Amino acid sequence: MPIGIMEAVISVAIVLLVLYAFYKVMKILVYNTVAGLVILFLLNLTVFAGNPIDITIAKVVFTAIAGVFGAALIAGLHYLSLFGV
Repeated sequence: MPIGIMEAVISVAIVLLVLYAFYKVMKILVYNTVAGLVILFLLNLTVFAGNPIDITIAKVVFTAIAGVFGAALIAGLHYLSLFGV
């Protein structure tokens, strides 16, 4: 049973809509990741200059996943001296 032109157009339209939605969501996540990493490094250079945060792969990955919230959480835990952060 061959596929009709209308079904093909609808299929292409659905794929394009899904790709567009994926692009919009990923753009926001990438901005959040970059902002979180920049905030983490700026906090390390300014606020915590006397007692810097040890930048490890785990902290960078956590900040990359959690974004600005992750950087704030790491900075707060470091400020409170909890969990050796």
